[in-house]
Amino acid sequence: MTNCTGNMTTQNSEEPSQEAQLVPETERTPFDLKDGGRGPEDTGPLHAKFYRPFLLLVFIGAVAVLTALLWPFRHAIILAAILALLLAPLRQRMLPVLRGSRIITAAFLTSATFIFIVMPTAILAAVLANEAASVIEAGIQWFNAGGMTVMITRLKSLDLPVWLQMLADRVPFDPQSLEANLVAVGGEIGKRLLFIGRGFAGHVAGFLFQIVMLLLFLFYFLVEGKRVVTALRRLSPLRRSQEQELAERLKIVARSIVVGGIAAGLTQGVATAIGLWLVGLNALFWGVIAMAAALVPVVGLALIHIPVIAYLFIEGATGQALGLLAWWLLVVSTVDNFVRPFFIRGGTKLPLMLIFVSIVGGLLLFGPLGLVYGPVALSLCLVVFQLFIEAQTKEGQA
Repeated sequence: MTNCTGNMTTQNSEEPSQEAQLVPETERTPFDLKDGGRGPEDTGPLHAKFYRPFLLLVFIGAVAVLTALLWPFRHAIILAAILALLLAPLRQRMLPVLRGSRIITAAFLTSATFIFIVMPTAILAAVLANEAASVIEAGIQWFNAGGMTVMITRLKSLDLPVWLQMLADRVPFDPQSLEANLVAVGGEIGKRLLFIGRGFAGHVAGFLFQIVMLLLFLFYFLVEGKRVVTALRRLSPLRRSQEQELAERLKIVARSIVVGGIAAGLTQGVATAIGLWLVGLNALFWGVIAMAAALVPVVGLALIHIPVIAYLFIEGATGQALGLLAWWLLVVSTVDNFVRPFFIRGGTKLPLMLIFVSIVGGLLLFGPLGLVYGPVALSLCLVVFQLFIEAQTKEGQA
């Protein structure tokens, strides 16, 4: 009897589990689980069946809401993450100098980014926008003054080769009709430019806001970058080696894009300077401007060559204008298609054709930011394919 009573007393006085002690008994509600809410093991078969699907559904919903909130700042976040990745080695060197203060280090690097990258880019964009407005105004005045008729007359008076003269004679050509059509097209373009100009202030405000958000995200990533990476790794289903492979490839691609962009800008600037020197203009000044303008895809160099070519036509230097136009289209514009992929390939070891396609596809899909997004997306996709193939191979061997 004593043993039985002792056993019963021992069972009744058994200490509650550590999970049950999480919520005091006096403060528990009917919604509190007996085991402290730590899992579905002791909560019944129905709860155990729907626990993980429900948790996954809640997680997907939370990710969807967070994505919707951050979607307007997607470009700022991506560019800030890439900049933080590039600045990481410099940050590590500066931390001991600044007594390990992450905030001061991040503030210094963010300020340097604003001074040496953001401000020059904004000034260059303003100069190019002003240049574009001047080109449009000069073109309208030139059309109104009958410049097209004068230019066509000069072109017809050139001493063309026999084969080119025979081709020109076979093509029906009416200068007055051509000028009227161009004036009509110019009027339509003017209306569109006026429509765009009305919303220019809003675009400028939006651009400045994105720049501010870029700097804020950059500061945050420089301060809390390791915590962000740790959180992402906890959420990632990949192995640590696979995550490391993705991170290393992203670093290599980001550095290669920066090097390729600088190399392409320098090369196009030199090519522009040579072309301007051949037509007798100030090659040094405009070559330096072209190096900076080349960083603006598609329109950067156009806003330098078009005014110069128009000026040469107006001054009567038709041969020089045509020569500079040919140089721009055949040499300057094509340099970027070879130099940028070449330098990106040097760092990533990817096929040159794939890099070229990723750059062109990125430009068509994302605009100027496609110069960054295209190669990054290509590289990450190839790494994912490689990891998938390795996983499939290991499963097949097992």
